[in-house]
Amino acid sequence: MANINEELIKSVYAEMLKHRPAIAKFNMADDDDDDDEVDYRVLGDMIIKNLPWPIGVELRRLFSGSMRTLDRMRLDQIFKTIERTMQFISFVMVSQLWKDKIQNKLTISENFSKDFESRFSVLSLGNYAWIIRMAGKIYEEQKVEWFLPEISTEFDNKFYASLDFWVPERNEIGHYQINLTQEDIEKRCVEYEEKLTLILKKIAFLVKYKLVSVRDIKVVKPKNQEAKFHHTIDLLNSSDSDFKAKEIEESNFAESRCVLLMKSIKSIEDYLNLSPLVIDTSSEIIDSKEKFDIKKDIFLYTKHRSGHLMYVGTEVTEKCDLRTLSNYSNLVSEYNELIKAIAN
Repeated sequence: MANINEELIKSVYAEMLKHRPAIAKFNMADDDDDDDEVDYRVLGDMIIKNLPWPIGVELRRLFSGSMRTLDRMRLDQIFKTIERTMQFISFVMVSQLWKDKIQNKLTISENFSKDFESRFSVLSLGNYAWIIRMAGKIYEEQKVEWFLPEISTEFDNKFYASLDFWVPERNEIGHYQINLTQEDIEKRCVEYEEKLTLILKKIAFLVKYKLVSVRDIKVVKPKNQEAKFHHTIDLLNSSDSDFKAKEIEESNFAESRCVLLMKSIKSIEDYLNLSPLVIDTSSEIIDSKEKFDIKKDIFLYTKHRSGHLMYVGTEVTEKCDLRTLSNYSNLVSEYNELIKAIAN
């Protein structure tokens, strides 16, 4: 029996090659394989490794041995993968919308501002779809360039329609509002995997970029020389959670304790800051009992309630109260600035 994920892996990997041909060297058979066939487990791992971790970790779960049966658990994981993908993409777009707004590169209508504030306080699949579509419309109409220029070509009407499809499906099936027979589940697993494949192909260009966490910045100032800034960053693209650290030293500096999407990890020059929507708690020191509930993980913003920010983890599945983070007040301040800039 063929691997249940083969078609998805084959299609998405082929699309990745268009954006980053250098990964083609991994598209080869094992030397000991007499059939000279591609090992889809290797290609699946390459997809996981080269996508930002919030998306990659969901695909790792979907590709796992426990998900190879067309059952309710697999159906739920397909929904989860779609939701996290849309959440991450919408955060990238909102982060640039915020940046370009305060730099007066674009204008935001009053109607968008009002809708954004109400939708962004408690996020849902429908709100992610709305943000992606409306932000895309703003940039297209005002001819402002995206930090990820591929958005302009990949996010077309077919892509937006593929996102809209999931909203009623998620509300009805994802929240168990109807009972599905085993036959219904099997059919939907096949159908939804095809639709997931389309979305993943449309965001395959992310293979060109790196998600990183700025762990520390130190000033290096030799005598009679200009100061340089030594960045210690963690790569948040990996086939497992053992992320690799990298050092960058140059005359420019990024924001500290933040998550960046970078065009190159060789320089701190060109990046998009995703904080406070995406945060990394791995550098937090658990130096008091009040911090015992903090889990070290990559977290994504999910709601703002009574002045507090709530997050969902990527590997951590239980709810975590992050209010004891040492930089929590900064995160709240940044969130308020974001809302003020976009929602006036």
